[in-house]
Amino acid sequence: MPKDDNRKVSRGMPNNTEAEAAVLGSILIDNNAADNLIPILREEDFYLAPNRVIFGAMKTLQGQSKAIDTVTVADELELEGKLDEVGSIAYLSELAEGVISAANAEYYADILKRDGLIRKVINVGNEIAKYGYDSDDGIKALDNAERLIYKIAEDSSEKALVKAESAFATAMSNIQSAQVGKATQATVDTGFPSLEKATKGLKPGELILIAARPSVGKTAFALNIAVNVALHGQEHKTVAIFSLEMSSLLLAKRMLAYESGITFDAMDSMGGLRDKIVMDKLMKAYRRLASANIYIDDYSMNSPADILSKCRRLKRDKGLDLVIVDYLQLMRGNSTGNKGFESRQVEVSDMTRMMKIYAKELDCPIILLSQMSRGIEQRKDEPMLSDLRESGAIEQDADVVAFLHNPSKYNPALPEDEIKLFIKKNRNGPLADITLNWDGATTTFKEIVARSADELRKPAPPAEEPYRREPSVIVKEEAPAEVKEEAAPPTDDDVPFDEEPEQSDFAAKAFAEITQGLETVVEAEFPFGSAMPFDSSDSDEEDEEEEEEEQSDEGDGEGDGELGF
Repeated sequence: MPKDDNRKVSRGMPNNTEAEAAVLGSILIDNNAADNLIPILREEDFYLAPNRVIFGAMKTLQGQSKAIDTVTVADELELEGKLDEVGSIAYLSELAEGVISAANAEYYADILKRDGLIRKVINVGNEIAKYGYDSDDGIKALDNAERLIYKIAEDSSEKALVKAESAFATAMSNIQSAQVGKATQATVDTGFPSLEKATKGLKPGELILIAARPSVGKTAFALNIAVNVALHGQEHKTVAIFSLEMSSLLLAKRMLAYESGITFDAMDSMGGLRDKIVMDKLMKAYRRLASANIYIDDYSMNSPADILSKCRRLKRDKGLDLVIVDYLQLMRGNSTGNKGFESRQVEVSDMTRMMKIYAKELDCPIILLSQMSRGIEQRKDEPMLSDLRESGAIEQDADVVAFLHNPSKYNPALPEDEIKLFIKKNRNGPLADITLNWDGATTTFKEIVARSADELRKPAPPAEEPYRREPSVIVKEEAPAEVKEEAAPPTDDDVPFDEEPEQSDFAAKAFAEITQGLETVVEAEFPFGSAMPFDSSDSDEEDEEEEEEEQSDEGDGEGDGELGF
């Protein structure tokens, strides 16, 4: 026969009805097979509609801890009004009699899962094609295709119970690293010492929630962390920022101000960057930030699913170490609008739960910013977990809950540039109360750390690059304790006072610096042991009195004993 090139070949969906019958029959005759197969299969893995209904009844019986056989399954179908859909109890008997042994049941289940997954891909492909034909926006068509494909992967990636040996090995490795002062590679350093001490670094899978009232600086604080992670850690890491409130331009200017130390006023004023040194600092900060692995998405309608989809792509292509979302209450749920949610509180609860799940899936920490309720303004006290806005589930899902608080808004006597960071929940560490200094001109937070005068005298390590901004720390000197000066006992190295010490010029120079009002005290060591103050204001009469006392001591031979002055 001549070949008809115009003939269309129709192909059905992949399926294996014999394997379906073998799986159902194995479950009917062997309770062990039921325990092994029902948890790993879904109704959509069965191609024939009667088989899907039967498997659904079996799953219901197992959930009720009832025996599964032809009688109990037929009874359950009768109660559901679906027995006639499967062809009565005769079909169930046929399934049970068609299997001699359940030994190969798991192999048959793998066939069903394979064919079921392929059918899902085909169906999604048809949906993508239909949406593409009807769509007039290529970006939306691409987002729709990606969302549907990732949904298949998400539904198909279920983890089973595994032996905990590998988890214990990883835990021991982390403990050993901590003992030698070495942070694990996956840990994210925020650049704020006290926050690092409390959290031991932000760890993969953690959801960190930072809440504040409007205009306290939660976005600026998150951006400070982003720059520290991307530029100033031991390793330059990859950061993704999702801003539902500010444009990428504003975020970029804030990070430039923070990194360079140049104010917004200088950036936005005519001639504000006329100074060559200032302009040079800005350009070098720009080059550093432009080369950093910082990615910004300022789409205002992002849902948790959208954020996950974009983060998956970034992690696959470039890697991903930290995600920042600004902020929770501006996000929309995975459903359109409020459809499918009883209330806004339920929607917010669902979003925080999904963000925690996504942190584990992406294997990186997620910083989620949030608004606080107005209760703090009426109470005028430290923030509490109950101050989180719109949902009590937020505090349950988060691993760390921190509040940025400006006490000066409620107590005018306090400095306006002093901000408190309260860690009110820390699943893996202690709570903390951290004091920060706020510079609104450059949107910069710096931690205030008190150190002793001795620590301040230690020379600072040289900066890697002269134009790098100062660390996120402000050091304040602790008030020194009063020290009573006592005459040091003479030693064998002492020399007569009428002989000029070799370092007298150095001592005079040291005293000159002291008399100029410098805060740093310079201690000069003399060859005769003790650090003796050199007072150039002493009169000649006092010197003569000292010489007479020395001569008197020499004549008496007392007081200094074996020195014999």
